[in-house]
Amino acid sequence: MTRENSSNTDPSVVIYTDGACSGNPGPAAAAATLQFGEKKLLVSQYLGVATNNIAELTAVKIALESMKNRHVRIDLHSDSTYVIGLLTKGWKAKENTELVAELRDIVSLFPGLKFHKVKGHSGVDENELVDKLAREAVENRKGVRLRLV
Repeated sequence: MTRENSSNTDPSVVIYTDGACSGNPGPAAAAATLQFGEKKLLVSQYLGVATNNIAELTAVKIALESMKNRHVRIDLHSDSTYVIGLLTKGWKAKENTELVAELRDIVSLFPGLKFHKVKGHSGVDENELVDKLAREAVENRKGVRLRLV
């Protein structure tokens, strides 16, 4: 999706999230990138045995929990139709109800948050990066937190 234009005085954070699972359920991980101006934060978390949907939801959760300022504009990109549907289209959660309820509460704390659906595995650099981070966290059974400047 294309981003709307914003002025230099309109601070915003661009987030990409993804989850990975080896088997479903199986070893799972979540990852996110947060870009604010020239600063970038990479985060991944190994989840243990979980489903791909839990990994996708958790990726959004760890991204938003990494935010220090809740009052900036946030453009959050996910390749998960499940995440977008549950968090923006009022889909009813049939599974993962506690995680979905918790995430909806977190989302409500961010008035400038907008979700964007991105096509997975389509060459979008940041989406490919979070996919790679999540897969590496599954393979290594550990996550990372790395700030790039």
